[in-house]
Amino acid sequence: MKSKRTALASAYIAATLLAASVRTAHCQQEKPPSEPASLETETGADSPAARREGAAQETKKRGLWHSWLRMAAEAQASQPDWLSPLATTSGRLKQELRVDVFDQPSSNGMTRYQFGGGKGLEFITSSRTQFLMGVPSFTLISPNGPAGGFGDLPLMLKFRIASAGRSEGDFLLTFILGATAPTGSHRYGAGDAVLSPTLAFGKGWRRFDVQSTFGANLPGGETARLGRQLLWNTALQYEAAWKLWPELEMNSTLYRTGPHAGDKQVFLTPGFGFGRVRVGARFRFSSAAGMQIAATRFHSYNHRWIFSERLSF
Repeated sequence: MKSKRTALASAYIAATLLAASVRTAHCQQEKPPSEPASLETETGADSPAARREGAAQETKKRGLWHSWLRMAAEAQASQPDWLSPLATTSGRLKQELRVDVFDQPSSNGMTRYQFGGGKGLEFITSSRTQFLMGVPSFTLISPNGPAGGFGDLPLMLKFRIASAGRSEGDFLLTFILGATAPTGSHRYGAGDAVLSPTLAFGKGWRRFDVQSTFGANLPGGETARLGRQLLWNTALQYEAAWKLWPELEMNSTLYRTGPHAGDKQVFLTPGFGFGRVRVGARFRFSSAAGMQIAATRFHSYNHRWIFSERLSF
């Protein structure tokens, strides 16, 4: 009897374990598949998180770009809107790409061409400062001159001390620090760095304005060969109809030291400017041309044509 009860208990326990195992297997089969990894945890350049980060950075860049353009526009609006003279450096802060070409004939039948004119890309860096990243000028003497070559690298920093637009006084006062780095060839480069501190000032009366600069060329070395010079330039301009700007400049160089110590050369530069003409959403085109005519007995060149093309933005 006892063995019979033991057999029944064993059969009951075995049936209970079998039923439990069946229920466990059935639950595992009915368990929904695991959820995919959260999109937030995906990695790689194509993940949504990475795309959102890229979009945020792009938005930030666009914001910085538009902020800079807005700052530059405000800086230009708070000063006179005169056209840049041909030879006299303007004291205005500008956003401009400028290229000048010089055409200088000589008495031996040769013509000296210079492409670039010490200009380049000018852009406003703050409400009071502007930087020029120039392009070395290329000089070519035709038809039978020596091989052409590049000159020195021009650089310039402007700091506006004071200014006002036409309705508030129409004047400006700017400190300019120009420089050339000795990157040119031995024939067309100075051979040493040259600093050119300059003070620019100007005043306008309705359509007429006077712009003037006074500065110096101070070479970093070889002063016996390069010498030091004082530079004084003045431009008289009139804003006529049809966006024309007739002008007359006086460009003076006083040689203080060097091979020409004590000499002075003065050029009268009549010219015409045209512009600014809108050529796009932000761009405006202007141009100018004129001739430098020697007005003193001593002069290093004469009857030099200047052609200037500018694209403002």
